[in-house]
Amino acid sequence: MRTPLPRRSPRRTRALALLAALALLLGTAGCNDAEPTSTVAPSPVPAPVVQLVGAQREVVRWDRPLAVAVQHGRLAEVTATDPRGYPVRGALAEGTWRSASTLLPSAAYHLTVVVTDEAGEARRLDRTVRTSKATKVLTAVHSPRSDRVVGVGLPAIITLNRSVKDPADRRAVVRRIGVVTEPHVEGAWRWMNDKELHYRGPAYWAKGTRISVHSDLDGLRLKGGVWGQGTVDTTFSVGRAVIATVDVAAKTMVVTIDGRVARRMKVSTGRPEFPTKGGVHLVLEKANPEIMDSATVGIPRRSAEGYYLKVPHSVRISYGGAFVHSASWSVRDQGVRNVSHGCVNVSPADSKWFYELVRRGDVVDIVNAVAKPRLYDPGTSDWNIPFSDWAN
Repeated sequence: MRTPLPRRSPRRTRALALLAALALLLGTAGCNDAEPTSTVAPSPVPAPVVQLVGAQREVVRWDRPLAVAVQHGRLAEVTATDPRGYPVRGALAEGTWRSASTLLPSAAYHLTVVVTDEAGEARRLDRTVRTSKATKVLTAVHSPRSDRVVGVGLPAIITLNRSVKDPADRRAVVRRIGVVTEPHVEGAWRWMNDKELHYRGPAYWAKGTRISVHSDLDGLRLKGGVWGQGTVDTTFSVGRAVIATVDVAAKTMVVTIDGRVARRMKVSTGRPEFPTKGGVHLVLEKANPEIMDSATVGIPRRSAEGYYLKVPHSVRISYGGAFVHSASWSVRDQGVRNVSHGCVNVSPADSKWFYELVRRGDVVDIVNAVAKPRLYDPGTSDWNIPFSDWAN
């Protein structure tokens, strides 16, 4: 006889089913090896970078327009100013801004660039741009230098380091030069050659006149890629009026100081085959002694007329080789006949006195001469051209 199994209550059966379902759920969760879900941060937006098109080592060429582009963004606006703060005109096209003209050499330009980055945000970038040096530079040297005291005949002189031949370029240079005189004198510049300019009035300077010269070549652009450079200021003054009048026919030299006769001398000037040039000459420099070499004026040293001498108390009055100098060898001819090679011969005593008296710019006026002055010679050009023809 079988023993009957005990019967389970409905309440107990439901509890066991609930525990089995919970165990199944926990077991399933424990066996799940899938990675948990995570949020990935977006990549950062690259910063825009201003690019100078055609630059070499961050230096742009001055003789080409400035070109600006941008990397990692879109160029929206460019504002450029030159070294003096003036705006530089330009236009934006196809992602690049270009200036309407070339630049200044050896200069710094300021850029303000507005760009839109790759995220659509507007950004402002500031940058300084430097330009290359000019290979052809024009500079000026003034003469006489500041604080010098000169004779009444010396013009203001500017010497350039390179030739200026074009008429428009010459006018542009002169516009960059100012002269102020005290008392006021209406004067003018003349180009003596391609590199040298002289300034004078219609007559000799008055004693005590102060002449101030200002040249500003910075930023001056000439043809052929030449750029002016430098600002120079000089002020010099005029001393007493020393004027020596050499009379070729009378064979005399009379020296006046402020209008009064200071000394009369006997002289010997150039003989017929080597005539002394007439006209107003200027004292240019002095030497004691001066080496005088006939070869420098076209006379071979070993010829019958040749010479090579150390001459004391020599005063140069032209770059063509004319001097007032001591000539002990011609004392007997002085006041009697003209026997020199073109110079003004005076006695040793007179030459020493004259040498110690004169300064650069004093006047030596040679009259009654057969030979005309050389107008291309700095020593004889300034006062032998009428003032009405002076300016060029």
